[in-house]
Amino acid sequence: MTPNELYKRTPEFVDKDINAFAGCYYNHIPEIPELENHYFELSQITARRIEFRYYKDFDFDGRRYWRLGAVTFNDEFVMIIQNAGREGDDYTGRFITNKDLYYKMVDYIKTLMPPKDPLSDDDIVNIDDDIPALDKFYGNELDGYFERY
Repeated sequence: MTPNELYKRTPEFVDKDINAFAGCYYNHIPEIPELENHYFELSQITARRIEFRYYKDFDFDGRRYWRLGAVTFNDEFVMIIQNAGREGDDYTGRFITNKDLYYKMVDYIKTLMPPKDPLSDDDIVNIDDDIPALDKFYGNELDGYFERY
């Protein structure tokens, strides 16, 4: 079967939930590694310009499934995705059929993600807090004796 032959088939159903791009052990868009870690609440994000057309989505036992679908961006086909097994993690595949549009879709998905604050809460301190480790670390302290070896 060719991708074009698959694209011409009538899907079982259509969805817009971009949660399908990543699971526990797979990421159909590795250019956005944050999808793997569920950096933002994926299940609540629907991408208006992205559509998943599922040609087969068979659930064997509530946990294991077999899924074959196509992804469109701006109503144009971009790629085919496959998942099978436990939570769809045991087997994954992707076939990109429009490279330029794929990269445009990746850029679009990045705009949906909230900005990630690179600072940890541990990095932020009050200017008037007494921080014992501020001037005492790695076995020395600011006003202590420093010996050359």
